[in-house]
Amino acid sequence: MIDTLIDIGMYIVYVLAIVAVVAAIGFSIYQFAGNIKQSKTTLFGIIGLVVIFAISYLTASGTDVSEALFEKVGTSYGSSKIIGAGMNAFYILFAITLITLIATEIARPFKK
Repeated sequence: MIDTLIDIGMYIVYVLAIVAVVAAIGFSIYQFAGNIKQSKTTLFGIIGLVVIFAISYLTASGTDVSEALFEKVGTSYGSSKIIGAGMNAFYILFAITLITLIATEIARPFKK
């Protein structure tokens, strides 16, 4: 039972990662073609995401789960590191979003 749940979870993570990459690439191509002046902003955004994902991968340990569980479900430390990197990237992006929302709400009254 747990094997099936872990497999389903891994497939969901893979699909969502592919969707995110396709959306990021598609949006950047659309922006580059639509407005050449704002291409720098899009490029900086993509570079920022790549940096966040690189930091997430480097900080993921890959050893959060016991070796016995890896053998039981037929995965490896490499896949655990990728899953950990995805979770770290989510946490970083969520924190950035939360900080941005709070800063915007605080700064809004001062702009009027």
